[in-house]
Amino acid sequence: MTKKDHKPTPTPAKDTNSPDPMIQALEAKLARAVADYANLEKRFQRDSSHVIKFATANLITKLLDLRDNLDLSDQSLNDQGISMLLAQLDKIIQEEGVVKVDTSGDFDPSCMECSELVAGKQGQIIATTRTGYKLHDRVLRTASVVIGSGSSKGSDPKGLKSKT
Repeated sequence: MTKKDHKPTPTPAKDTNSPDPMIQALEAKLARAVADYANLEKRFQRDSSHVIKFATANLITKLLDLRDNLDLSDQSLNDQGISMLLAQLDKIIQEEGVVKVDTSGDFDPSCMECSELVAGKQGQIIATTRTGYKLHDRVLRTASVVIGSGSSKGSDPKGLKSKT
């Protein structure tokens, strides 16, 4: 027996225009993984900035109670020292991004609470009993306000007239 030269049988050439389905699946998985990672990075950046932005909210809320007490003391004592402390505290709070809730105009339930209904234009704020504050458009403390009931006579929140 003679040994024949063994030539490898040529494999059919693959069409380069249509890649292997397994490669396509792996490429699709890789694209999804890259997109998921990019979304994760964006969410992490957003959440991190949110945490940094509102990390002081708890401390500021406590300082607002202190500010209210200083304001009451200032109103009753008319002490220049208390006025100076109050002005410094207000400056610090404002530098941190805290703003007062605007209580002029109509009642806004998203940042105000009604403490009393009195005679006056319905839904109109008559007086502010406690100042409200926001930190970067987030309500730290709602404003407590007196609202007009829509009647010209005393307060009657249920719209019932007394039987006298």
